[in-house]
Amino acid sequence: MTVLARRAFLLASACFCAAPPGVARAAHAASVLKAVEEGPIDAPPEKVWTILSNFAHAEWLPGVTRVEAEDGNTPDKALRRLFMADGGVVAERLTRWDAEKMMLGVHREGDDVKRLPAVNVTHIATLRPAEGGKTVVEWKARFYRGYPNPNPPPELNDDVAIAAVTALLKANIAALKARATP
Repeated sequence: MTVLARRAFLLASACFCAAPPGVARAAHAASVLKAVEEGPIDAPPEKVWTILSNFAHAEWLPGVTRVEAEDGNTPDKALRRLFMADGGVVAERLTRWDAEKMMLGVHREGDDVKRLPAVNVTHIATLRPAEGGKTVVEWKARFYRGYPNPNPPPELNDDVAIAAVTALLKANIAALKARATP
């Protein structure tokens, strides 16, 4: 970098940093959002883990009619395609699979903000033993709103993304509970 180019860069940087509040500096990406849901299941953790841990067999998830999967339960390799009742397809990659901790992590590959107004969604489900041989499932998600730039449209803002992902986590817990209990 030449001396003149370096001075121009430093001057521009100083002006950017010195801009008073309320003056646009530069657009920045959306912030990471989180959602956490927890629920009891009247079944032993081992039984619930048998259902949750089988990445290739997730037909019990809400709205899923069929699953195609490859590479079993191998984190970062296993991929499943969830064929939805409405005709859509959701691709997910297994990111964590830990039998000892009864923990399963999944990342949605490719995002359809019309289906879920959030992008780059990663979620982790963890099972814990509870009194009386029961289970508590905790489902956490980390994601971004569906519109990455400033001033999102109302249907793709932070609140809508959080509400939609929270509803998805609640539905997943309810479906797991229904599958695990008679």
